[in-house]
Amino acid sequence: MERNPNQTATVDNEEFVVPPVNICETEEEIILDAEMPGVDKSRLDVSVNGDELIITGRRSKEEGGGSLVWQEIPSSSYRRVFSLGDHINRNRIQAAFNNGILTLRLGKAEDLKPRKIEVEYK
Repeated sequence: MERNPNQTATVDNEEFVVPPVNICETEEEIILDAEMPGVDKSRLDVSVNGDELIITGRRSKEEGGGSLVWQEIPSSSYRRVFSLGDHINRNRIQAAFNNGILTLRLGKAEDLKPRKIEVEYK
């Protein structure tokens, strides 16, 4: 399946670029990588509101000190919302941002982690 890197969505009449993501799962957590090139750390926000994980970011156009004669890289706002199920421990969500990639580590709820059950010998 081919993805559209410029997929957009509209919320309250504002258009957003939907950042593409990769999602991996381990026994302990779910790891989400979102591609948000050009976003400065000060313009990045990750929040949890109820059962929603909300990612927003803003890339502003950079001007090299002169007047702009050609522009192919527009200013963009990024936004993506994920529904969190009961299997995610909201207190164990961590975020890191490096080279335009936002990495979220969502810890699983303890009751869903694999565990070994000891067998009693009688």
